[in-house]
Amino acid sequence: MNTGTGTPRGRARRRGANRFGPAVVGSLVAKAVEMVTLVLLATLVPRSLGPADFGSFSVLLTLVTLGSLALTLGGPTVMVRFVPAAPEAERIALARAIGARLARGRAVQVAAITIGVGALVAVDASRFPLVNATLLLAALAVNVATSLALQMTLGLGRTAAWSARFPLQNAVLIVGVLALTPQLGETGASVAILLSALSGAVLAAISIVPVLSGSHPRVDIPDGAIRFGALQATAAALTQFTQRGGVLIVALLAGSSVQTGFAALATGIALGVTYAILQTFTVAMPHLDHDDERAGRWAAGASIVGPHPGEAALQRLALLLVAFALPAALLGALLSGPLVPAVFGEEYAGAAVAFGPALALMVFAPLGALLVQASALRLRPDVAVRSAAATAAVFVSVALAAVPAWGAAGGLTAALAGSAVGCIAGMQALPRAVTPRLFVLTYVGAGAVVALAAIS
Repeated sequence: MNTGTGTPRGRARRRGANRFGPAVVGSLVAKAVEMVTLVLLATLVPRSLGPADFGSFSVLLTLVTLGSLALTLGGPTVMVRFVPAAPEAERIALARAIGARLARGRAVQVAAITIGVGALVAVDASRFPLVNATLLLAALAVNVATSLALQMTLGLGRTAAWSARFPLQNAVLIVGVLALTPQLGETGASVAILLSALSGAVLAAISIVPVLSGSHPRVDIPDGAIRFGALQATAAALTQFTQRGGVLIVALLAGSSVQTGFAALATGIALGVTYAILQTFTVAMPHLDHDDERAGRWAAGASIVGPHPGEAALQRLALLLVAFALPAALLGALLSGPLVPAVFGEEYAGAAVAFGPALALMVFAPLGALLVQASALRLRPDVAVRSAAATAAVFVSVALAAVPAWGAAGGLTAALAGSAVGCIAGMQALPRAVTPRLFVLTYVGAGAVVALAAIS
């Protein structure tokens, strides 16, 4: 097989390499804008609502976010792994085929969730008001549809709308919460969450038109692609549970809406950076060299071993990102004591203790994202599942012991412990995916962040 630079495949490789840098830069710019909205969401909103109301709002937002993510996880990975590997003339048709297959399954799941929520409303309408439940279910359905549409464009390397979605949704959410919650309470918060979801849907509708319009020859979904996506979705769901579940576990075990607000605040800061890093890796994936024979061998049941050529670029990206995340986390740990009450208000002073493990989680983000993409490139979704299962198991075990005693700090410590163990499991199963320098910077750096926060 001739894959020289003068062949069509060689030219496609050059185009992918040329787009890698702009895609990464575009994602980082969008994430910088998103960080502005996240700072406002983590400062202006908590100060306006107070710890108790902010905790209640965070639970509603977490439920919708976890639900919509759970129904769309795995989609981005299967799109960016299989669509760019197809012949260029077949990519739009393949993205449409995979998207349609995923949409049918998600429609059934949304219907099942609606029936379950309806049963809860019927049993205890005072605890589960019909209006709020309807608004949150609508937000869930809209978010799922938006994610599916943008996943299709992502697989085709059209990453602008994917990167812009959450800055837009966060901005609408902030305005909606501040305007509606003081007057309408939880109902106002539910309306704001729905309006945020609708703004993302408008963006997705605009970006998906070129993909859905026009006539394209029908293509078959590659053998094993849906199974690959299902395994990646399972791994991602377990990871999401670990990363976002701390707020819910604190709400259940700490018995304090104030501690729940503290956990939501620290978790929001950590996840803002974590997801910015993960999305940067995600938008880079369509522009890597996917032209190999692994997909066919994996679908046939053959064992896939050894690094993928595209991992080298992702390793460099991980080192670059940890070089930014680690100093920021160390500075945050040093200043968290005086800075938290100064930025968020004196009533949030007690949240400072949770910022040590939250900031350390940021340091793990590049390593974790690299392992996710390496498992996808090597077509080893089983590794992603095992690593995420280890992460979730450690998270639950630590949380059960730490949250009743430490509240919000216990929830964040549990998430950090889970991430540390899960990354070890991933590295053991993916030899040479992680460079020694990245390993040392991550684990030593995260430990230094926790220690510095403890003595500050």
